[in-house]
Amino acid sequence: GYKAAAVNLSDLAAMGARPIALLVTLALPPETGVTSVVELYQGLNEPGLPVVGGDTNAADVVSVSVTAVGASDRVPGRAGARPGDELVVTGPLGAAAAGLYVLEHGLEGHDELVRAHRRPPFRLDAAATLAPRAHALIDLSDGLASDAARIAERSGCKLVIDAEAVPRAEGIEEVADEAFWTRGEDYELLAALAPDDAT
Repeated sequence: GYKAAAVNLSDLAAMGARPIALLVTLALPPETGVTSVVELYQGLNEPGLPVVGGDTNAADVVSVSVTAVGASDRVPGRAGARPGDELVVTGPLGAAAAGLYVLEHGLEGHDELVRAHRRPPFRLDAAATLAPRAHALIDLSDGLASDAARIAERSGCKLVIDAEAVPRAEGIEEVADEAFWTRGEDYELLAALAPDDAT
């Protein structure tokens, strides 16, 4: 429940929006226990937003669909990056992908990485600072290269990423020799800013 809310709130952050409410559509097999449903909604409620609507249905498999509703004074979008802009990210990358790897391979001793996978951040605080001045803004759900490419394509300019300068989550190199920091699911924000605003 928490993750379903958080990834949608991250979309609001990428639009510089203030969250207002959640809409939740839930489909469950009839034999689903009440305790499971209550726990799901407890997770959905953790970010502190009201669930103001949605729908419930019977289904063969569990399906949770969340829409986060918000409002923004200025949506930076993806199309405004300019030559000479600097790229910034709001936090270290790679923890979520490494956490998924840990779960898939049954590894022990990497609880913080697993937590990063299961409970991603939603950077509404950073978005409030970035949105008024960012030329372009996106959340890193699909990976640094993929999401940066979306900004580049929409903005009609080339983005150059200095791989050595990308902040990486602590401990990912202990999991496996993999480029976890490129794989997404971190839900940090990537912003293109004028150099004076990037400091």
